[in-house]
Amino acid sequence: MDTYHQLELVPLIEGAWRVCDRSVAASDAASVIAYVEQVPTEDRSELSYEVVWVQGARGTTRHTSIESVLLMAADLMAAQGSVGPAKPKPIAHFPPGRQRPVAPLAG
Repeated sequence: MDTYHQLELVPLIEGAWRVCDRSVAASDAASVIAYVEQVPTEDRSELSYEVVWVQGARGTTRHTSIESVLLMAADLMAAQGSVGPAKPKPIAHFPPGRQRPVAPLAG
């Protein structure tokens, strides 16, 4: 399905994967969207997939299929407008050789 075109399911161990964004370098931690683990249901008649989302504020979710996991990941990426990693925010600093102004001590 084309919906998942930039998503990749990377196996970690048997029954565990991570969902990655292929538009971000694999060496960049921002490429990891979620961790997925195959778990038995409460009645142990089927398997389900527990997902820990590391991007977005979704916490942990359960799914009945990998396709459902990938759809949620695609929705998350669409909501974030993901086209790659965001530019880092500049950090205010003082140029070398200049000292920071120091506030006088109250005495």
